[in-house]
Amino acid sequence: MSVDRTTIEGPQRGPFLCIVNPNSGTGASRKFIETIDSRPAVDDLNVIISESPAHSRYMAKSAEENGYKAVIAVGGDGSVQEIATQLIRSKVAFGIVPAGSGNGIARHLNISMNPEEALQQMLQCKQRVIDTFKVNETAAIGFSGLGLDGLVAKAFDEANERGFSNYVKLTMDLMLGYQATRFRISDAEGNDANIEALSIVCANTSQLGNNAVVNATGKDDDGALELVIIQNTPPVQRMALASRLFLRSLHKSPVVEVKQSSRFVIENLDSVALQVDGETSGSPSMVTFEVVPKSLNVLIP
Repeated sequence: MSVDRTTIEGPQRGPFLCIVNPNSGTGASRKFIETIDSRPAVDDLNVIISESPAHSRYMAKSAEENGYKAVIAVGGDGSVQEIATQLIRSKVAFGIVPAGSGNGIARHLNISMNPEEALQQMLQCKQRVIDTFKVNETAAIGFSGLGLDGLVAKAFDEANERGFSNYVKLTMDLMLGYQATRFRISDAEGNDANIEALSIVCANTSQLGNNAVVNATGKDDDGALELVIIQNTPPVQRMALASRLFLRSLHKSPVVEVKQSSRFVIENLDSVALQVDGETSGSPSMVTFEVVPKSLNVLIP
């Protein structure tokens, strides 16, 4: 996804608060901690090891009153969601040092996948403002999904193994036998539709992680959300459909429809699973996706 250079301000100045999730991903955050411990101290950078998701949220929420100009999350997309959502409508900017399995938001923002390089990018970064959105009453940054998408998130959350290879295996296993379910969709313009779909993804940013691009044509700062509807298709064709994620061509499939609006209301008629920024979120019967325009300052290379 291209960045509108007219929105960029910078460079961003500190002080910076760096919140590290020591349990993220496959050990990258622990390597980052070792790197920080062995390098000379950096002026205007305070590094804190999070004790829990609640601790991360508290530190991010109180960053402005403690005088910080930016908060940097060291972790995966779960850590990004925990910390970034506390900075919505705040003057404090948000940055990422990716240390998770998918790192979808960091990849979307073109941040290096090397934690050491990413930290340097954040300390020497520029800044721009992006949209966020709400899923019912839950704040979200990147994407949220119902159906197969939600079921995969739930299975991955319950799995003993992390990493991209296990995510792919779970997805393939569930995708081949999954049955399409029913939804009723309405948008801010008054359009209504009854559909059967394998998955519905509401996207603000471009990808799910690991360069799996679900929203190739959308923008993160246009005041709109994309609703990516993956219609029912025979199991034998689903592998090819999934490969389109990595070719940035999912939206070109004849069984994929993309709607755009500032607000969608979805009746989840068969009560299938919901995920928000990759984290499982139950099976609500009604889901509202609503954009919050220009609400998060992000640090970019």
